[in-house]
Amino acid sequence: MAVWERLPLCFELLSPIHIGFLPKSRGIVVSPTRPYVPGKNLWGAVTAALTPRLYDAPAPSHFVAIGQHVRECLSFSYFYLSDGEQLFAPSYESSSLRWGGLSDSEFRSVVLDSRLSTEIGETGAAEDGGLHEIEFIRHRIGSPITGIRGVFLCGVAWHKKDGKIDGKTLSVENGRLRLLDEKSSLDILEALIVGGERNYGFGRIQASELPSSLKRRLEEMWPSDPSTPIPLNGPLLGHAKYQHDVLFKGQIENLASREYSEHTRQTYERPGSKISMHGHFFAPGTVLCNTGFQTTFDSIGQVLLTRA
Repeated sequence: MAVWERLPLCFELLSPIHIGFLPKSRGIVVSPTRPYVPGKNLWGAVTAALTPRLYDAPAPSHFVAIGQHVRECLSFSYFYLSDGEQLFAPSYESSSLRWGGLSDSEFRSVVLDSRLSTEIGETGAAEDGGLHEIEFIRHRIGSPITGIRGVFLCGVAWHKKDGKIDGKTLSVENGRLRLLDEKSSLDILEALIVGGERNYGFGRIQASELPSSLKRRLEEMWPSDPSTPIPLNGPLLGHAKYQHDVLFKGQIENLASREYSEHTRQTYERPGSKISMHGHFFAPGTVLCNTGFQTTFDSIGQVLLTRA
């Protein structure tokens, strides 16, 4: 009997999104964005939005506890962009990267943009070295000629049957994830904000109805149970730990993340001050030339490779 159930999801972007990544070379003024959203960002967004709704005065320990509960009974795939018709999932074909039906350069010209900003000092003048450029995912694409369209994030969430968060039962109603008890019903996909640069109003997303064609596509891409090994057929749908003896077409990335510092008086002070290096990974879209691999997915959508 399956432990997990798959729920295809779609979010409409209400504002631009910036999904930053490390490491970044010194002296570069542009802050690049990923053109997709890793599962870890969705986990963080759900934890950050849900905890204040469960506690009137949430303490840092509450965020830690709810984050752990979410991770135990919910898993998120990587979420890729869509214009409502096609899904822009990455794939290395021959020697080039493509996103759905677009080349990498075409895709980036359509969905990405950037904004210049500078830090203003106490005197009202720009600070030396304060100029920087922020790349972001557009929340609207098109032109007056072709028409303006919304941008969407599409992926899946796997929820554990009879899972509980803070004593409330996790349930699915009309395609939405809810927490239920005798007194209340909470939609845990409400008021989500993903990524960085929130002082610019970035990151706001809203659950949206999923077109039937995209739903079928998502069900074809991701398995019904993330813990069940399935043969690898096609490009990687998330980061996978690099293996030196595997031939591949694609890209290797040194994954890093910002965490809370361990050297402060309290563990929740100075968020992002510690940089954790996670090692080398195959980037999403990479195609492995070696055959005989099986895949499963962890709670943040990363691919776990095993040999059949």
